[in-house]
Amino acid sequence: MNNQTPTALFLSRLAPSGRRPLRSQLGTVIKLLKWKGEVEAQPFHTLNYAQIEYVKRHKLDEGKSPRTVNLVVFALKAIVKTGFLMGVVDDMQWRQVQAVKRLPINPSSRGKALSSSSVGELITTSYLDKRYIGKRDCCILALFLSTGLRRFELANLTVSDIHLDKRTLTVKSGKGKKPRKQPIPTWALTYIDNWLRVRTHQSGGLFNPIWNNVIKHDRSLSSAALYQIVKARTLAATGITISPHDLRRTFITELLNQKVDLSTASKLAGHANVTTTQIYDKRDESVMREAIDQLDYQLNGQLDGGEDD
Repeated sequence: MNNQTPTALFLSRLAPSGRRPLRSQLGTVIKLLKWKGEVEAQPFHTLNYAQIEYVKRHKLDEGKSPRTVNLVVFALKAIVKTGFLMGVVDDMQWRQVQAVKRLPINPSSRGKALSSSSVGELITTSYLDKRYIGKRDCCILALFLSTGLRRFELANLTVSDIHLDKRTLTVKSGKGKKPRKQPIPTWALTYIDNWLRVRTHQSGGLFNPIWNNVIKHDRSLSSAALYQIVKARTLAATGITISPHDLRRTFITELLNQKVDLSTASKLAGHANVTTTQIYDKRDESVMREAIDQLDYQLNGQLDGGEDD
């Protein structure tokens, strides 16, 4: 018989990359409610509409972003739903909790995308660093920008996932635990090959720590390490701090700039829904102006400009 709590069952069904941030946020709710013990043991499924609204308001009063607040609300509602499906939450509580609303988020306020010139500066600056660490970091940046992979997806890549002859890589641990084949553009192959020449095709993680110019093949860079590498390299090359997710936004925005249709861009980004892809679109007003200038009904002077009937 399964004695898991609804909280433990909910968390166990998530990929590690999704479990960590939710577990962390649930930990803050434990402190707020003055509960004791491990996250998985907590009775979050007993929370009602008013209690979740209280948590929501408290997070806002703390200055948390709408996105963070929504993450907490999502987790709490999902745990109540899990409890309902397990038969330990009644129908009334379940329906009331589902009425808790998400906070609206302005897509334009989330993150940024690099211009083509900034991408050029970033890649060139890293390429000129001829140390092993430079070749590794240049490959990391090239893969982020050429494939739009999520940070945890890049961190989990192994050497065997790269297929240069087919210009593809295999994402085995994608979001939602769905594996996929990701095409690699020709321009990025050089930077990948440069890294593999010094790293060699020895089995293991694709990206490894380097100590005193010695590559540690038995270890892989963590998601946190990738974040710090991107942050340091972009700051040095462009003077601004960019996150790996901003490189993902850059990838999607550039696809749309290149007139790639939204459905294809969504598939390349590994999104299950095109609506999610639209949130990443960082094109400015000039794109809308360019689009509207193409609107032409071929009237060719047919109207005389007279008054309306």
